[in-house]
Amino acid sequence: MSSPLSQTDAGYYLQGLLGHLKKVTPERQHKHIECWMEDVEMLIGAKNQGRGHDIGYISYSALFTFERFPFQQVDPAVIIANVMAWIMDNDQHRDEFELNDPVFDVESESETTVLMHLEIEFIEPVMVVPDDAGPIYWQGSRWSLAPYEIWTAVHGDVVIANTQTPS
Repeated sequence: MSSPLSQTDAGYYLQGLLGHLKKVTPERQHKHIECWMEDVEMLIGAKNQGRGHDIGYISYSALFTFERFPFQQVDPAVIIANVMAWIMDNDQHRDEFELNDPVFDVESESETTVLMHLEIEFIEPVMVVPDDAGPIYWQGSRWSLAPYEIWTAVHGDVVIANTQTPS
């Protein structure tokens, strides 16, 4: 995949996991990896995130197939472990929405290759940012689909007003 697809063409989580799996599989194997979204549902509900908004969530099943996978050269357990690692590092919505664990299946193709199937449920926010030329008209403004930067506080002060100091 030369440039990222839009979120609605292939979810950000699906694209992120695909990129990760391509880093841990031999390059010659990349042409035999396919992925797509199924059963896409919308969950509507806006949330202001400061530098952008979540206008809701999309829920979908991400399906991956690995054809002609050389299981003698790359252990399928390495793929499983990398999927688990990527999910733990990147999918902060999994526990919140109580998503099912991924399903992984391996079928023999030949003496040297297997066909692997992976199905993962994802729920991710649909993120929009202000854009005067954006294709989305919402709340009297124009917006574009795009991830936005999330600022996280690293320091805070607690101030308690109207307290008396003991004498």
